[in-house]
Amino acid sequence: MRAIGYTRVSTADQAINGISLDTQRATLTSAAQARGWSIEIACDEAVSGTQDRRTGLDDALTRLDAGEADVLMVTRLDRLTRSVAGLADILTRADKGSWGLVVLSPAIDTTDPAGRFTTTILACAAQYERDLIAQRTREALAHKKATGATLGRRRNVDPDIVARIHRQRSEKKSLRAIAEQLNTEGIPTAQGGAKWHASTVSAVLKLYPLTTE
Repeated sequence: MRAIGYTRVSTADQAINGISLDTQRATLTSAAQARGWSIEIACDEAVSGTQDRRTGLDDALTRLDAGEADVLMVTRLDRLTRSVAGLADILTRADKGSWGLVVLSPAIDTTDPAGRFTTTILACAAQYERDLIAQRTREALAHKKATGATLGRRRNVDPDIVARIHRQRSEKKSLRAIAEQLNTEGIPTAQGGAKWHASTVSAVLKLYPLTTE
């Protein structure tokens, strides 16, 4: 199998924890060789786990989606994402692209049945979170309609997409990054357009505030 090993360090990682790109690279190379896999390394340096513009990861995911590699490897889950919901998004993308994910710590390996079972549980937990947000979104829209608020151009917004946008913003994802991901997945805009922009995402957030009850 062809693997892409993703390595990432932030300034704090290097200064406080002593985590280095070289250490991650060596660990991933050893793990891949033990499995009989070839491996290439993609990296992001001085980038935090919540920062959206991670060009090394973006390039790796694009190559995986294109079938240029079979599996994404990371040493630790926090090198890839800091939230269960973020992991679920990556797992969904992996499933659509027919590529695997291997995390050395905690042990996650979607290339075998046990690993797929574990990730299914994690994905279900993330979906539950999404469903709660979607429910709050629908309640907010119903309240606006009941009180005579004009929904106007908002009528075509998918509540699940609204919920997803709110969740990703709560995870500190930038408007631009959210828009780019929606475009990559081919999700139409509220008016059926083919192109999301940061301003489009911002408008959805303002037009569909979540209830706090």
